Amino acid sequence: MERLTEAQIEKINSLCPYDLNGHSEGIFREPYGTPINIKDYVIYCKYESGGYCGGGYHENSYKRPYTADPPSDKMVVLDLVLKELMPNITYLQFKGIDKLIQETSDTDTSDYYGNDTDYIIEYIVLEDLYNYLETL
Repeated sequence: MERLTEAQIEKINSLCPYDLNGHSEGIFREPYGTPINIKDYVIYCKYESGGYCGGGYHENSYKRPYTADPPSDKMVVLDLVLKELMPNITYLQFKGIDKLIQETSDTDTSDYYGNDTDYIIEYIVLEDLYNYLETL
């Protein structure tokens, strides 16, 4: 199984979603929100899942929780990686990759008025994906 080159990783990252609402994807080393013991590249997807809004300057402002659905284009980065590594993967083989996806969460509490945003971070260690694909 061939490994992704730096040029392929750059190309994939340039095609990945990135928006100001916190949805970001790509292939990174030690990205924010993944365990610090993972030093290899990871296939990374971070998106907003909810939080609290409504905090404000006035006393009658009140914080209330909200939820956000996952983006419809979640884990596009995985599709782009597989297009490079194994474009002819079957659906059943692809379903096995779901077991490799790990999940963490994070909360951004930096809003001046006390609002906060919750994020889901999903990732696959790239070496684990290589190992899985080699068994197919």
